[in-house]
Amino acid sequence: MITYDQLLELMLSRRSVRRFDERAVSREDLDRLLEAARWAPSNHNRQPWRFMVLDDRAQIRELAEQVRLGMERKLQALPEVAAVHAAGLVQYGTFFSAAPVLIVAMHKLPIAAAAPLWDGTRNPELVSGEPLSVAMAMQNILLAAHTLGLGACVMTAPLLADDLTTLLQVPPGFAITGLIALGYADGAVSIPRRKSLAHIAEFANL
Repeated sequence: MITYDQLLELMLSRRSVRRFDERAVSREDLDRLLEAARWAPSNHNRQPWRFMVLDDRAQIRELAEQVRLGMERKLQALPEVAAVHAAGLVQYGTFFSAAPVLIVAMHKLPIAAAAPLWDGTRNPELVSGEPLSVAMAMQNILLAAHTLGLGACVMTAPLLADDLTTLLQVPPGFAITGLIALGYADGAVSIPRRKSLAHIAEFANL
C-alpha cells in the first residue's frame, strides 16, 4: 500500500493541462483510465456513470467549434458589464479543440418515481449523489492520467452550449457532468497557488 506522503506527492505534482502536443493516446492507456474511473466510490454503489471517448481529432475540432458558437449565443445576452469576460470564458470552454482525446463524463438522472423525495430540496441532483459520484470517477481519471505521463483538464464551461447534449447524442436518462481534455502536455505547467488550511477549514463545536 502506498503511503500518505506518496499519495500527496502524486496530488501535488498533478497539473491541469490545457495545451497538448501531437502525440496520440494509446487505447491501452484509455482503458487504464476508464478502469480507474469505474473503481471510484459512488452513492449506494449505484455506479451512475457513463463515459464517451472521442479520439478523432476532426470530430473534436468540429465539436469545439459548435460549442464556441453555442457559448457565444448564450453570452450575447449578458449585460455589457459582464460581456468583457465572455472572450476568456469561450477560450476556456473550447481549448479542447487541440486535445487528442476528449472524454465526456455523464451521470444517470434520478428516476422520476423519486421526484417527490426531492420536492422542495435545494440542488436535488446533488442530494441524489449521481453528479458527485461521477466527479469522483473523473478525479480518478485525472490521477491515473498523471501516473501514465498524460495531462488532463476537467471542463464544465462547454455545458453553457445548450445544444451540447444533442451534439454528443447523450443517451436518454443521462446528463453531461463534465468533459476531460486529455493528451500529452505541450510544455511545463506552472504551480498554481493554493489557499491555506486556515483559510478553508475550521474545527467546529456545534
